Amino acid sequence: MGLPKGQTNNTQGRPVGSKNKRTEQWESLGDSITGHQAEQFNAFLDKLWNSRNDEDKMIASELYLKTLEYFKPKQARTVHAGDNDAPVNIIISDKL
Repeated sequence: MGLPKGQTNNTQGRPVGSKNKRTEQWESLGDSITGHQAEQFNAFLDKLWNSRNDEDKMIASELYLKTLEYFKPKQARTVHAGDNDAPVNIIISDKL
């Protein structure tokens, strides 16, 4: 039938609340990306944005918006297709 909830036969198992290796690796990667590499990424975006080339500015804008999606995950991108002459109502909501 099994053991009652909260009991285990593995007394040497992972302690409650501890993280597995995969979670620790993922968090370490996140710390790296939001730390030192974020500074490098911001410097790269600044270089592109301050360029005299409009194409570089477009690339910087696209990179910024794609990156922003990871920090504002509750907002969803919606693509509208249809008649180009028809009016489009834009409703922004933070609820999915």
